[in-house]
Amino acid sequence: EKVILITGPNAGGKTVVLKSIGLLFSLFQSGIHIPISPDSNMHIMNNILMDIGDEQSLEDDLSTFSSHLSNINNILRNAGQGTLVLLDEIGTGTDPAEGSALAAAVLIQLRDKGAVVIATTHHGSLKLIANELEGFENAAMEFDTENLKPAYVFKQGIPGSSYAFEVAKRIGLEEDLLNLASQYLDSDRHKVEDFLVDLETKSRQVEAKLKQAEIENARLAGLSNVYKQNLDKLNKEKREILKRTKAEADEYLRGINKKFEKVIKDLKESKADKETIKESQKAISELKEENRKFIIERIGKAEEAEEEKVLIKLGDFVSIRNTAATGEVIELNEEKNSAMVKTGTIKMKVPLNELLKAKKEKAEVSRYSNYEIAVPKMRLDIRGERADEAEFKVVKFLDEAYSAGLERIEILHGKGTGALKKMVNDILKKYDKVKNFYFAPIEFGGDGITIVELK
Repeated sequence: EKVILITGPNAGGKTVVLKSIGLLFSLFQSGIHIPISPDSNMHIMNNILMDIGDEQSLEDDLSTFSSHLSNINNILRNAGQGTLVLLDEIGTGTDPAEGSALAAAVLIQLRDKGAVVIATTHHGSLKLIANELEGFENAAMEFDTENLKPAYVFKQGIPGSSYAFEVAKRIGLEEDLLNLASQYLDSDRHKVEDFLVDLETKSRQVEAKLKQAEIENARLAGLSNVYKQNLDKLNKEKREILKRTKAEADEYLRGINKKFEKVIKDLKESKADKETIKESQKAISELKEENRKFIIERIGKAEEAEEEKVLIKLGDFVSIRNTAATGEVIELNEEKNSAMVKTGTIKMKVPLNELLKAKKEKAEVSRYSNYEIAVPKMRLDIRGERADEAEFKVVKFLDEAYSAGLERIEILHGKGTGALKKMVNDILKKYDKVKNFYFAPIEFGGDGITIVELK
C-alpha cells in the first residue's frame, strides 16, 4: 500500500511513529545500523519530505493552517517515485469538512505521483476514504480502555478512535463537563467512534486467541512428531519380531524334519517290525501334539479361527470382526462375497470374512471378545475407493480410534467428485462418539482431509 493513514488517541504515539520512521530511514541511508527486526525490508528513498510540527509566524503572516499548506505545496512539487512523505495531523487548523476534503485530495495526488506516504489524522471521514480507495490502508495506535492510557502499539489494517473523552477523563476533567460535552456530540459520529472502540477491543481479543492457537498448534505438531516416532519404533519392533519368529519357525521345522527322517531311517533299517512301527507311531503322535501346541502358542488361535467360519444368512445378527459394531444383515451379495449390515442408523457394506454371528440380546456383552488393536492409527486414507466399499473402513477406523482412546484423528478422502467426502460427512453426523469434525486448514490439505475430534 502506498498511503498509510494512522489514527488513534492524542498522546498515543502517532507523531513518534512518523519521527521514528524518518530517523530510521535517514540513519539507514547513511550506512548506520538501525534497531529493527532482522526480517524487515528497507527501501532506498531519493527524498524524505515531511510536514511535522507548527511553523506559524506573525512576521510572515502564517497561521497554523497556512503553515501546513505552504509545506504541503512544496512537498507536492518535489514528490515522486522513491519519495518518502511524512505528514502529521493532515487537514487540521481549519473547518473540519474543508480540511478533510483538502487532505484527501493531497493524499490521492501523492499516491498518483508514486510517493510512499505515512500520515496521521483525527478526521473520521479520512478513515472511511482510506478504507475505500485503492492504494490506501488504515492503521491505528492502540489505547488501553480499561486503564485509560495509550498502549503505544502500532496496528496496521484497522482505523483507531481518537478517544478524546477517555483522554480528557485521564487528564482530570470533571465528569459533569464530559457529560455536558457528550450532549453536543454528533450522534452518528458517536456511533462510529463506539464502533471503532469495539472493533479495536475485538481485534485484541482475536489476536490473543490467535496467539494461543499458534501455541496449541506448535504443541500438537510436537505431539504429532512424538506419535510418529513411537509408531516408527513400533513398526520397527514389529518387523524385528516377525523376522525373529520366522527364524525360530525355520529352525523348528528343520528340527521336525530331522526327527521324521530319523523315524523313516529306523523303519527301513529294522525292516518295519511291529515294535518299531508302534514306537514310530508314538513318536509321530508326539510330534503332531508338539506341532499343534507350537502353532497355538506362536502363530495364533487356529482353532478359534476355524470355529468362526460360519455361514452368514439374510436376517442374521452379526458382529464385525475387530470392531465394537453389531447389526443385522439386510442384503447378501455372494458374487462379491459381501453383505450389507445395518448397525444403528448406518448401513455399510462388509466383506463376509469380516462377519461373526452374534446373539442380539448379548451383543453389548460379547462384542469385545475378538477385539485386538496392535497400534492405533491416527489417519485413514480412502482416496480412489468407491464410497460404498470405503464405508466399512471408515466405521471400523472410528471404532478402533475411539476404543484406543484417541481424541483426534484424520480421514483423507481427497476432493475428487465429492462422493467420499459426503459419505464421510454422513457417517460422522450419525456416529455418537464424534464430538466435532471439520476440514483441515488449507495449507494442510483443506477440504480433502476431514479432522475428527472424538469424545
